[in-house]
Amino acid sequence: AAAAAAAVTQAQGNNKLRVGLKAKNRLLLREAVDFYSKGLALKCKNKELNLALLNNRAHVNSLLGNWRSALQDSQSAHNLDPSNLKAIFRGARAALKLGEWDTCEQLLAAGLSIEPNAPELLQIQKDLQLERQKHADQLAAQAAAKEAALAPARKLAATLIFKGYRLTTPQVQVGTKRPYVDSDGCVHWPVLLMYPETGQQDVIEDWHEDDSVAEHIDVMFGPDAPPLEWDADGEYSRQRVQLYYLNNAGRQLKQDEFVQAMNGQWPNIARDEAAPRRYGQEASHWVAVDESLSLKQVLLQPDHVVPGVPLFWVVAKETEYQKRFLAEELRRF
Repeated sequence: AAAAAAAVTQAQGNNKLRVGLKAKNRLLLREAVDFYSKGLALKCKNKELNLALLNNRAHVNSLLGNWRSALQDSQSAHNLDPSNLKAIFRGARAALKLGEWDTCEQLLAAGLSIEPNAPELLQIQKDLQLERQKHADQLAAQAAAKEAALAPARKLAATLIFKGYRLTTPQVQVGTKRPYVDSDGCVHWPVLLMYPETGQQDVIEDWHEDDSVAEHIDVMFGPDAPPLEWDADGEYSRQRVQLYYLNNAGRQLKQDEFVQAMNGQWPNIARDEAAPRRYGQEASHWVAVDESLSLKQVLLQPDHVVPGVPLFWVVAKETEYQKRFLAEELRRF
C-alpha cells in the first residue's frame, strides 16, 4: 500500500515537473518537490521507488537553485545505490555550486570509476579545477595585497628596531599616532605629556629624535609661552617642571608585533605581560628625565620601553604633589 501511494505521488510530482518546465513556472516546480517529499515520507520498502523520488527531488531542487537540498538528496540516493550515476552527477554539481570541493571530488571519483568517459562528470571535473585555481589565485592576490599594505609598516618597524628603539603596548590611548622616518633617515615621534596632578595632557606632534628635551621644554614653559589655564598657582614654570618616564613599562614587542603596531593595530598581549611590574629585578619605577639628552638618548636608555609612543609625566618640583607622585609609583596603573 505504501509503495502504491508513493508511486502515485511520484507520478503527480513528475506531472508538475513536466508542466512547470514547459510553462517556466517555479510554483509548479515547488509543488513537484512537495509531491516527491510526500512520497518519501511514506517510507515504503521499494528501493528503486525511493531512489527515483530522491533523484527527482534533487533534480527539481537543482532547477530551483536549492543546492543544499539537492546535495543532501543526491547523497541519500548515492547511499541507496552507489552505482547510480544520476545521483553522483547531481550531487557533484550541487557540491561544486556550494563550494564543497572535497565532496565534489569524492563524488567525481566514484562516478568516473564507474564510467571514466562520462562527459557530464568530466565537465564538472574541469569546472572544479578551474574553481580551485581561481580560488588559489584570489588567495595569492589577497596575500600580495596584504603584504604590499604592510610594506611601509615593515620598513618603519625595521628602521626603529635597527636604531635600537623598543616598544610595548600603550599605557594610555594613542589613537593613530605613529612615528615616521624623514628623507635623512631620522625618526620623528609624536610625544604625549601627561600632567597627573590635574589629568591634563599635551601632544607634541613632531619631535625629531635628535632634539633635546630642554629645547621643547623651553618652548612650552619658557617666558614667552602662554600660561597654563589650570596652573593658577604658577607652579609649572620653566625652572620647576620635571619630566619622568616609567621604566620597564611592559614586555617588549616581538618583530611581527612591532610591524602590526606600526600598521595601526596594537597586538593583544596578556595583561600580566603588558602591565608594568611591581616587584622583581624588572620592577617599574619613575625615572627623572635628563633635559640635556636628546629624545633618542632618553628613549634608548636600557630600561626604557616606549609604551606605544613616548610618554612623559610632567610634575612640578618641590611640591607636595611631587612627593605623593613618586611615592605612589605604580598605583595609577
